Amino acid sequence: MGVVGKRVARVEGRERVGGAGLFADDLKFHGMIHAAVVRSPMARGVIRNLDFKRALKMPGVKGIFTFKDIPGNNCVPIVIDDQPFLAEKYVNYVGEPIAVVVAESRKAARAAVPRVVIDIKELPALLNPLTARNHRKIHLFGDNNIFRHMKIRRGDTDKAFAECDVIVENEYRTPYQEHAYIEPQAMIAIPFPDGSIEIRGSMQCPFYVRKAITTILNLPESKVRVIQCATGGGFGGKEDVPSLLACQAALPAWKLGVPVKLVYDRSEDMISTSKRHPAWVRYRSGATKEGILRAVEAEYVIDGGAYSTLSAVVLFRGTVHAAGPYKCENVKVDSYAVATNRVPTGAFRGFGSPQILFAVESQMDQLAEKLGISPLEFRRRNILRKGDRTVTGQKLEHSVGLEETLDRVIQASGWSPSTPKDDGVGYGLSTIFYGVGLGAGGKHLARTGARVMMHEDGSVIFSVGTTEIGQGMATVLSQIVADELGVPLSWVGMTPTDTSRVPDSGPTVASRSTTMSGNALKDACL
Repeated sequence: MGVVGKRVARVEGRERVGGAGLFADDLKFHGMIHAAVVRSPMARGVIRNLDFKRALKMPGVKGIFTFKDIPGNNCVPIVIDDQPFLAEKYVNYVGEPIAVVVAESRKAARAAVPRVVIDIKELPALLNPLTARNHRKIHLFGDNNIFRHMKIRRGDTDKAFAECDVIVENEYRTPYQEHAYIEPQAMIAIPFPDGSIEIRGSMQCPFYVRKAITTILNLPESKVRVIQCATGGGFGGKEDVPSLLACQAALPAWKLGVPVKLVYDRSEDMISTSKRHPAWVRYRSGATKEGILRAVEAEYVIDGGAYSTLSAVVLFRGTVHAAGPYKCENVKVDSYAVATNRVPTGAFRGFGSPQILFAVESQMDQLAEKLGISPLEFRRRNILRKGDRTVTGQKLEHSVGLEETLDRVIQASGWSPSTPKDDGVGYGLSTIFYGVGLGAGGKHLARTGARVMMHEDGSVIFSVGTTEIGQGMATVLSQIVADELGVPLSWVGMTPTDTSRVPDSGPTVASRSTTMSGNALKDACL
């Protein structure tokens, strides 16, 4: 009997519950020192001078490093290579890294940071994406502060709106959202005498980290090994940010020839790391009296912060989801990722779609109310089914389980439009769709690798390039290997994800690990 699809104990569950997992901050290495980051106190300005004399006299301080010490390129590569590892002449958001202090203890490193005297000439800052977009005088990115502009054009919206019986138009705003992973960002860099360096830490995407280290240290990939430690949650917040953290540990480690550990405290983590993109949406939608969605116009603006990070890709997701899981023959969408002087925003579960889908579903409810139709029935009349085309033109030729899912939810919940509030708690209905995998915008990253080794006694160990971050990947992949090789689940183990064991496997994002690493393992088991 196979174990795929069966309810089994999580392979890492006992150690997590018992506190036995080795997280980055649990690790110690001989001669290891600690790092802390000197950050910008203002949103935009010109760095006139940095005075380290007082900080260097602090007990235990071993050194302070700036962009001048970087042997390679001062860049954290992600999508667009616009983000410096350490600020050079300008600072562009509160909390931007300027220098790295290292000392014998974490306490000593952190104590030295406020002793660094920073002289910055403050400049006017752009803190609102609507103001920043096409700003005439302040150019943070290009000549219009727009990281990316995307469009959807389908049918004739002007004509369709003229034929609608009901039209609803609104503006929506969504704020930052903090990931609130249990374990804050943490990284260790360990240099070796042969000129190689090893990075261990909390992360989702080890191959992103490797690329960042090779960039700033000017090393070949063969000299950089990245190993994921037990990771206390990510939700997207440990996709791109660990690359920056790894650089902050690696530079002093490389320069001094000793291991360096860097762990953010919770406040530093919340102030300086990526968040869900704040968004502004203007949405107009129209329907006929028969309850058919006829036209949608949307303008979608996300605040990318000071550097592009993943904003261009996040915008792609939001754009293709801009009409929701509904048929509509007339659609006009303009979406923008805009640069501001705020903390760079990045990946978060849903990746740009929750913001726009909040607007979509609000519009659907209001259209149904104006038409005097149940919000459930209005959705039934418009949901995508097999054979339909999405607003981007994709024909849904295979299984589309939306209608069945909707029916089962209503059956299980007993919901109806007349469901009374219970002690002030109301119940609503929302229907969404969500893209998994990297999609058309990420084809160049859609790769993976796996290695399987069977021992003489029949037990098995496997390696993959995607990471376990609490989603249960290690258990699912162990089940796949057990079934493919016909061995008990208890005989199967997974090594820590390590860039030296498998080829570049792309990022652990978009719910892709089971599909990509699972199929790679099936091939490896042949």
